[in-house]
Amino acid sequence: MTDYSSMIDSQADLDDPAGLRRRMEDDGYLYFHQLVDPDRALGLKRDVMALLREHCIIEDDGAAEPLWSGGPEPTEAEYMAFYDRIARLDSFQQLARSPEIVAVLEAVCGEPVQVWEQKLIRVVYPEPEAATVRGVGAHQDGDPELGYQAESFYTAWVALMDIDMAVGGLAVSAESHKLGMLKSAGAVASSAQDAEGKSYGLDADDLAWAITDYAPGGTVIFPSLTVHRGMPNHSDRLRLSADYRYQRASDTAGWVAHTLGPDVRRVAQAIDATLSSRALYVTARPRPGILVKVRRQMLEEKNSTLERARQLVQEISER
Repeated sequence: MTDYSSMIDSQADLDDPAGLRRRMEDDGYLYFHQLVDPDRALGLKRDVMALLREHCIIEDDGAAEPLWSGGPEPTEAEYMAFYDRIARLDSFQQLARSPEIVAVLEAVCGEPVQVWEQKLIRVVYPEPEAATVRGVGAHQDGDPELGYQAESFYTAWVALMDIDMAVGGLAVSAESHKLGMLKSAGAVASSAQDAEGKSYGLDADDLAWAITDYAPGGTVIFPSLTVHRGMPNHSDRLRLSADYRYQRASDTAGWVAHTLGPDVRRVAQAIDATLSSRALYVTARPRPGILVKVRRQMLEEKNSTLERARQLVQEISER
């Protein structure tokens, strides 16, 4: 049975950099019930909802919350159409550079930090009967399968609305960063439709979890080895939050970190199309399990060609 506890709120420790560092080292996360100015978080929520209405994801009824009207979830084309626009919103980009977030990370890192170009909007649809979310389950952001090619980095998850237990939200596994890199099962999906048939992640029942209710501007910051997951949305509305990534200014990462989220998704989809093609099967006959390694290498190289896939199948088979 999964064990849940309440997150420790570090809001009162904002003026204690040494204390923040100790808690991050000990617990593997920092939660602040209102780190970011709620007006900025709500401003981004309004901008996102305006685009969702424009793209017919939610109804144009003037509601203050992103209520879900039922029916089919967006197709991949519909999703990418609004994801492209959200990724370029000034309010979305600027929230990542919030001085409050940057100050906490610089206190933790002890030096200046850089903000990654890859910034992620989370739009999670209601699934009243779901026990877990589809696609990505419990995981570590530093998993090499995700292609970041960074030794260490931090994620800041920011709530854009009131998120209670019914809406779901983020759960973290305290102290899991001390376990090293864990091996996730399954395959990473590159589209909503792909996620229907794939699951990726760790066994959540093997870990203890910390959860909380969130208000707009509530923020959780954690290193790339901390296991975390999104909780299922059992409400009547979409869940809106933002994921931003940071690392020490002196550290490096691969191209994925320095590319807009929608563009990364397109490359991953092109790679997956090549790996699932009849042409690769006929010309290379990849044995079961090898394509996970091929995909990781192609993602790191930003290469989706059939020729490279065939080369990697042969190279990895001969190892």
